[in-house]
Amino acid sequence: MEVAQALVRAVMRAFYTTQEVLVIEALATHSALRDDELAYLMRMNIKDMHRLCAGLRDARFLVVHTRPEMQEGKTRPINRTYYYIDYRQTIDAIKWRVYKSDKDMQGSVQPADESKEYSCPRCHAQWTQLEVLDSAGPAGFTCQRCGTVLERNKEKEAPGHQQLSRMNNQFKFMTDMLQEVDRAVIPECNFDKAMATHRPIVRAATHEVLASVPVDPASLGKPSAVKGLANVGPKTMHVTISDNNEQERIEERKRKERLLKENALPSWITDSSVPTITTTMPSTTQPQNQSFEMKDVADGDTALPAAKKVKLETGAAAAVDSSTAMSFKMEDEDDEEFEFEDVV
Repeated sequence: MEVAQALVRAVMRAFYTTQEVLVIEALATHSALRDDELAYLMRMNIKDMHRLCAGLRDARFLVVHTRPEMQEGKTRPINRTYYYIDYRQTIDAIKWRVYKSDKDMQGSVQPADESKEYSCPRCHAQWTQLEVLDSAGPAGFTCQRCGTVLERNKEKEAPGHQQLSRMNNQFKFMTDMLQEVDRAVIPECNFDKAMATHRPIVRAATHEVLASVPVDPASLGKPSAVKGLANVGPKTMHVTISDNNEQERIEERKRKERLLKENALPSWITDSSVPTITTTMPSTTQPQNQSFEMKDVADGDTALPAAKKVKLETGAAAAVDSSTAMSFKMEDEDDEEFEFEDVV
């Protein structure tokens, strides 16, 4: 366990800021801390502390746990946030980052045929080994520009490999400690085990807080009613079922019949045999004689005028092209007759 703690502390000091290093140091010392306790040790605001620990949580250097607690003088529990280190998870994250950095560094190594290993001391031209093979002399390879003997630059022989070697030298403390961790047995760490080895902090008298006790989540049930509303529902319910009451069935049947009569449609809608329009056409086969009286007003007489008779004679036999011949006859007091004929 000491090897794992030493590895985590060394990695934090090598790659993270001072505040993040102090957070991990506090958790490694106290095993588990509540958010307000950690903020008190760091002299930080709780909101800023949550933001700082969120980055370490994403990097798998600490674990966040929330549990309900009951404070003295309160009726409802509140959720409190705790931080602790799961060393197995943190060591796996460190191994993955070392492996990923090594693979990224190996991918940037230049091929041997592209590295310019020779340089000219006079014109400072650089050449690859493939380019100077045809310009070999007794003293060595010569420059194709000025003919000067080229010098081999050992620093530029393999720049990618040099970076990889430099990285391996810088990561040597981690790789050596990882080998020791692999030979050791790291115990499993969870919140209960971290709280079992918790080392409490001593607060100043001006920073005392209310003590709280954990609450079992299984004992927290759902409220039966909304706070502030009285239960006005019925306490009991009585149900009576009877199947031998003949009077109730008769009254129910009468009620249904009355409703059917009230909602019935009129007969002129339901019965289609009732005629709605009646028409009578006069017969045209029988000749009809009609007479009309026309009165004219005499000179200076405002009374009824003298009567004139007009006779309308219709003859069925006088039809021309299925038409009816009608004649009008006007009679006067002086027995003067006027005849008019109209052919329809």
